[in-house]
Amino acid sequence: MKRPELPERRGRGLWWNPWMMGIDRLQEEISRVFDDFASRFVPPVLGGGAVSVDVYRKDGNVIVEAEMPGIDPRDVDIKVYEDKVLLRAEKGASREVESEDVIRSERYYGKISRVISLPVEVIPEKAKAKFKNGLLVIAIPEKEPEEEGGYRINIETED
Repeated sequence: MKRPELPERRGRGLWWNPWMMGIDRLQEEISRVFDDFASRFVPPVLGGGAVSVDVYRKDGNVIVEAEMPGIDPRDVDIKVYEDKVLLRAEKGASREVESEDVIRSERYYGKISRVISLPVEVIPEKAKAKFKNGLLVIAIPEKEPEEEGGYRINIETED
């Protein structure tokens, strides 16, 4: 029995199929879960630092809480966009130790960055941040949902 040929490639990857759309979404969700797992439980490697975050909505704001122990708030750079927050920081070594005296070094020092996707659009210019005991809390007002938008036009008819 002859094996069927694979569909030809078109603009969307493999030939478009409504069943494949569900598989694509499932694959994206699985990737998101693995990324989330890696950011929480896999130690930072080769210059990457992990920042654990909680994101939730409260009283018309999106709240981002980021754990940043051992980081000076003056070394934190926050950029807020309508759909995401970009955190950057640098954690300097607290003390200098000669390399031959080190028995174990598990703490991370260096640059840390994280992009946090937001669940709704926000108003970046109204964001506020507080830093206390290694916890950075950013409150960003949610953007009001817009009407349908667009411009309605009348249809001319020929009589």
